[in-house]
Amino acid sequence: MRRALAAAAVTLVAGGIAIASLSGCGDPEKLSGEEGRTLAKARERLDDAIDTEETLRTSSTEARGLLRRVRRIASDGSFEQNSNDSPSVPNPSRGRGRATLDEFGLAKLGELREVVPSLVVTDSQDVARALDRAATADFVRFAERDAARALLRPARKQVGVMVHTLGEADAGENTRIPVVDGSAESYLREVERDIKGIWPALARRLAAARKNL
Repeated sequence: MRRALAAAAVTLVAGGIAIASLSGCGDPEKLSGEEGRTLAKARERLDDAIDTEETLRTSSTEARGLLRRVRRIASDGSFEQNSNDSPSVPNPSRGRGRATLDEFGLAKLGELREVVPSLVVTDSQDVARALDRAATADFVRFAERDAARALLRPARKQVGVMVHTLGEADAGENTRIPVVDGSAESYLREVERDIKGIWPALARRLAAARKNL
């Protein structure tokens, strides 16, 4: 009798270990705090683009006003590379590198961020650091004639952050996202819903990422 009970106990223990091992090989139950903050910030930045696109699309008067203010801020010379900068620091107008801005340039960035936040590059602490020249060029070109195109570049960037972050974390449908306080599936589904009518190609990218969770 004792031998039978001992054998049963060993079987239960072994089964428990096997189950635990299998559960450990699946999707993460929860993302890290850093990943959650990254996804929350990406959603916030995408919402900025959505809001500006709506303003451009629904009011030609406001579109003209935003365009005029962006042109004034971006063209006053405050974003040019300082003469004291090292020659090794690339100029943003020639690529992805960022010049060091003086206090006047940083002040102008703050002003631009109040007008069209999607045109400002921020660091991991959400501090404004540089003018996104490519996004600004698109905005100036399309603001009055194609609202979605005017904000496509910053929207595409944030969608890329979302897909990359969840993919690198190997998130599953039910993986929880801290800060956002929701699942990976619901996060992508809600973003997809909000941009489907504006940037359908980006919405399809999110739908594909959601199916791959």
